Amino acid sequence: MNKLIIIGAGGHGRCCLDIAREKYDEIIFLDDGLVGQAVNDCKVVGKINEMKQLFPEYLDIFIAVGNNAFRKQLYNQAKDIGYNIITLISNKATVSKYATIKQGSVIFPHAVIEPNARIGNDCIICANATVNHDAIIHDDCLIYSNTVIRPNVIIHELTRIGSNCTITFGKEIKEGSDITDGEVVI
Repeated sequence: MNKLIIIGAGGHGRCCLDIAREKYDEIIFLDDGLVGQAVNDCKVVGKINEMKQLFPEYLDIFIAVGNNAFRKQLYNQAKDIGYNIITLISNKATVSKYATIKQGSVIFPHAVIEPNARIGNDCIICANATVNHDAIIHDDCLIYSNTVIRPNVIIHELTRIGSNCTITFGKEIKEGSDITDGEVVI
């Protein structure tokens, strides 16, 4: 039986759950605010700081927290414990076989990742986002829905790009940037 822990049962965690169900039979949540509750038919069995106690009964884990810095912290904790931090790619996403997507990232339905695009560790690429060829998104970034990352763009770590944004050809976005909804970076 394929078993998975998802850290975070909020909105992002529930969306990741839908993708995880494509390949996992048993899924549980850890979430500080919802212990003892069921979220979309999955139990919240404990708080986030209890992840060490569930290893090695559970070997696979996914960090479903929207805050980039907190997600990075939890990713590193899970890695130090020895968990296999999985990558979630929706069956409804379009991902080139020539693209690279690293550990712990999630690619939502209808996202497009073109050839030779590179997605780092622990990234979130939301529904309907497009990452054009040869773009690089470094670790711990969040790209919201309907955003287009044009060719040869470089997005550095811990960056958040809102919905309906366009990052134009060849631009470089510095580490920790926060691009608000609807912006065009030219």
